[in-house]
Amino acid sequence: MSAPPPPDRADELENAVADENARLRAELAALRRAREQETRDLAQAQSLLQAIAEHAPIVIYAKDTGGRFILSNHRHSALLARSPHEVLGKREQDMIGPEAAAEIDAGTAVAMHERRIVTSEFTIPLPDGEHTFWESVFPLIDRYGDCYGLGGVATDVSERKRLEFEQRRTRDALLQREKMAALGGLVAGVAHEINTPLGVALTAVTHGQQILKRLRDDVEHGTLTRGELRRALAELDDSCVLTVDNLRRGAHLIQSFKKVAVDQSSEAVRRVALCEWLQDVVASLRPMLRAAGVEHELRCTPGPALELAVGALTQVLTNLVQNACVHAFAPEHAERRLLLSAACVGEVLRIECADNGRGIASEHASRVFEPFFTTRRREGGSGLGMHIVHNIVVERFGGRIELDPGPGGTRWKIELPLGTAAIRRTEG
Repeated sequence: MSAPPPPDRADELENAVADENARLRAELAALRRAREQETRDLAQAQSLLQAIAEHAPIVIYAKDTGGRFILSNHRHSALLARSPHEVLGKREQDMIGPEAAAEIDAGTAVAMHERRIVTSEFTIPLPDGEHTFWESVFPLIDRYGDCYGLGGVATDVSERKRLEFEQRRTRDALLQREKMAALGGLVAGVAHEINTPLGVALTAVTHGQQILKRLRDDVEHGTLTRGELRRALAELDDSCVLTVDNLRRGAHLIQSFKKVAVDQSSEAVRRVALCEWLQDVVASLRPMLRAAGVEHELRCTPGPALELAVGALTQVLTNLVQNACVHAFAPEHAERRLLLSAACVGEVLRIECADNGRGIASEHASRVFEPFFTTRRREGGSGLGMHIVHNIVVERFGGRIELDPGPGGTRWKIELPLGTAAIRRTEG
């Protein structure tokens, strides 16, 4: 047996053990305090996140890799007509059906597989009706870099969508009213214009009736002479020529108006020869121009036949001409002129409408395409004319419209790319 350590050595070992135990107890106490602080910090962080999730005005949720909910805030569970406790552990298809769940899960696989945020919009049926959501989903990654689930935040945009729909419907109704008002003005102008040739034709026919009555009376009384017969026949010939010429003029006006009116009220695409079609449009606008005292000129470079949404482009030209007649000239302005030109250049149809009026003030030039902007509100202006033009050019034709506001007059420049559904070259 070994001899016991000397008393001094034993005391030294005992003290060392006591010191080590004290150090270990101190470290354990420090670790315990640190763990308790971490627990408090974690609880506070969880409380903070829970408060944010519960009070945020958006849907917040999280799922595990099996699609079961591990987090559901009040907004999320309320949409499902359940409590958060009833949602946890369940999958979407268990609550809203497989079809609606598939709509929601469209971006889930991408987010988890590619480990990125995926944003989408979808509409699904819920217990209180259909709802539209704008949603972002993102992978949940642990400290080891593994994906353990999916988080999602979504905003219910159903009310916004409803308001947007109502706004579009109201705008469409206003645009339709403006369109019909323009067509009504066209009708009134053509009706006024056609009065002249019809009046002349009626006068000529009436005069011919009087000549025939006089001839009949002379024949019955035996007083008709050869000279009187020649004069009567010459007068009848003049009356017939005058009648035919004016009726043809009236028929041409009616035909031009008919083409333009049908085009303007139609969304159809039809084949046209550009210059001939423009002549018909300008003929229908001539009464408006004449009433405003505006001399006009049409310059059109013949080009290929086009398949054209004639109604839409007629609306554009009508509004441009009407805008010039109403706004371009001061009351005292003399020699009012309007130039309308068109040509196919390469794969673009270029149209220009230029007047020699007072131009557009700089503070107004940047607002001319805004809906309801008008400088003639008190005179009944709706402020939709140029807004309609812009929408048709940009949205229907995929083109662009530029304004050169003057001085020396206003010039509108339109470029429409050929090859769209609304305008394209024809074969043959």
